[in-house]
Amino acid sequence: MMRSRPWSSLAFRLALSYGGLMVLTMAIVLAVFYVQTVGVVRVRLDKQAENHVRRLTEHSAKYGPGALESEILQTIRDGVNTDTEILILMNPQGETIVSNAEVYPPRKLSIMGVRELTVKRNGRLMVGRVAVVEMPNGNLLAVGSDMQLQRDMEELFGQASLLAAVAACIMALIGAMVFRRVVDERAAAIRNTMSRVAAGDLRQRIPVDQRGDEFTLLNRDINAMLDRLEQLMEGIRHVSNSIAHNLRTPLTRILLRLRNAQQASPEMQSATLALVAEEVAELGVVFEKLLQIAEVESGASRKSFAPVDLQALLVDVVDFYEPLVEDAGGILRLDVQQGVQALGDGDLLASAVSNLVDNAIKYGASSNDIHGADVLLRAAPAQEQGSDGAWGVEITVQDQGPGADPQTLEKMTTRFYRAESDRPGYGLGLASVLAIVQLHGGKLSFHNAHPGMVARIWLPAVADV
Repeated sequence: MMRSRPWSSLAFRLALSYGGLMVLTMAIVLAVFYVQTVGVVRVRLDKQAENHVRRLTEHSAKYGPGALESEILQTIRDGVNTDTEILILMNPQGETIVSNAEVYPPRKLSIMGVRELTVKRNGRLMVGRVAVVEMPNGNLLAVGSDMQLQRDMEELFGQASLLAAVAACIMALIGAMVFRRVVDERAAAIRNTMSRVAAGDLRQRIPVDQRGDEFTLLNRDINAMLDRLEQLMEGIRHVSNSIAHNLRTPLTRILLRLRNAQQASPEMQSATLALVAEEVAELGVVFEKLLQIAEVESGASRKSFAPVDLQALLVDVVDFYEPLVEDAGGILRLDVQQGVQALGDGDLLASAVSNLVDNAIKYGASSNDIHGADVLLRAAPAQEQGSDGAWGVEITVQDQGPGADPQTLEKMTTRFYRAESDRPGYGLGLASVLAIVQLHGGKLSFHNAHPGMVARIWLPAVADV
């Protein structure tokens, strides 16, 4: 398998983007921290300068200007913070009286308060943070300290920030590579499985671990989809084989009759063509039934779903089938509660119930013919609980026949399955019923009632569909 470039991977780009976001976040945090730290240092320097100049001005006010000069000289000579302190006393003309630094360029200080001031000391220029005040005698006093501590802190902080940024970028890149590798490993199982499925092996499934993460959930969903796909393909193969098997005989019979008709008399040709037309019509019914089932399974009819009055629907079914039941020597009874409704397609639901009644007429005659082909058609609110709660409606079709064995009960809704091959039909009626019931989100079941067989349809409540 050809490996793609790292940056072409969505996982790599997402991880790298996340890393970049983290770097940006860190940069913002560091910037805020830097501003706060520098601000604290500056406030500290300003506070020191203000306290020092206040102490000196109070000393001058108490002991006189001469004492101020002595105090400044003593502070310069005491050796405490000598390298950082700035002390300047100048007369009103801007001439230095006593100091440990010179204002650069030389000038008279004219701006009072706390400020930055460039000074020259020992031949070296430095920037200091000083407090400047004017004394009562007109002299100017500047007291403070140089800003080398702040400069050193800024340089150290800059270096640390640069190293942190480089380390963060490297970690983001490494994290992106690792994340890409992990995702690729998890996705490789999906790609390999799907490639085998695409090659025709529908039995392949994605291995599912116990991690419970997003990939595990995705793998389970894909496996469920593959299970359903395999079932559908198996159903298609079964239907195709069933169609080929069930239509081979009538098509062969039609072909033979047409060949024989070529050599027959005109009267025999007419009779043969009539039989052929009848068999072709039967085949048309089969294909129409298959198309109906396919249309129902597609779910297109859901768009036209509306509340259906089951009482009116079942009355119409009884009106149609009652003469047929009477001809078979039975009675068709209807038991339906007023106001029972189901959400769905009325024509499809009527077709499903009609197929069940027709099946009960064909196979529901008792062996002793005491009850003939008695059929009971019932509709009422459902009493059974479904997987998502109580069913809304229950439709029951019950005959008085001999019932069916378990194997037959299991296969009754299979396409082209017929319990008795000597009876007319192609085994599509109950398959159509199942498709219609599933379309409506319901359930279909068959069971023996001793005597007879019961076919039951459960449908969701109108508000639940």
